[in-house]
Amino acid sequence: FANHRIKGMIEAHGRSTVNGAYSFAVVRNPWTRLVSGYRDLFYGEKKNDQYRAIGIHIVREMRGITDPERLQDLHPTFADYAKWLVKKGSHHHDRYFYPQVIDLCIPHAMYDFIIPLEHSEVLSKKVLSAINLHGTYLLGSYDKSSDPRYQKSTLHAKEWLSLLDSDVTDRLYSFYKADFMLMNYSNF
Repeated sequence: FANHRIKGMIEAHGRSTVNGAYSFAVVRNPWTRLVSGYRDLFYGEKKNDQYRAIGIHIVREMRGITDPERLQDLHPTFADYAKWLVKKGSHHHDRYFYPQVIDLCIPHAMYDFIIPLEHSEVLSKKVLSAINLHGTYLLGSYDKSSDPRYQKSTLHAKEWLSLLDSDVTDRLYSFYKADFMLMNYSNF
């Protein structure tokens, strides 16, 4: 998908124009990203009808519950979800959970700046200054008054991952290993 867009930009504007454009990417710690996605889609904090059937499927498969009425009131735990990802080979049908290197390492993509979301409020000023856009922040930037180490998904990630069997975390880590290495992220 991303390759197609870059190819289209090269065809429309020429390689030299695209190569000369200022480009940046925003990345996130893989553990925090995984937990944030789980919270958005499956946790039950938010109503997400699009993913409800998948959540029910996860509960059915991981807990062996087959009663449809009982399933309607249940949401997968993070442990259910993590074990399900490992069982499925850590491949999810949704790009939301793919390793970020898949999007970062596309052919013809070169970045002037890669910004960790955890520090985007500060770093976005540099990027926005480089493209002459002042007085705004990148979408998704953390609030400048909050410390990224205390964001909900970061705290949940540290707690929930510590409760998982080490085999599960090791296998999930191996799926996201390139993200951790390329972006020099901590494994908590």
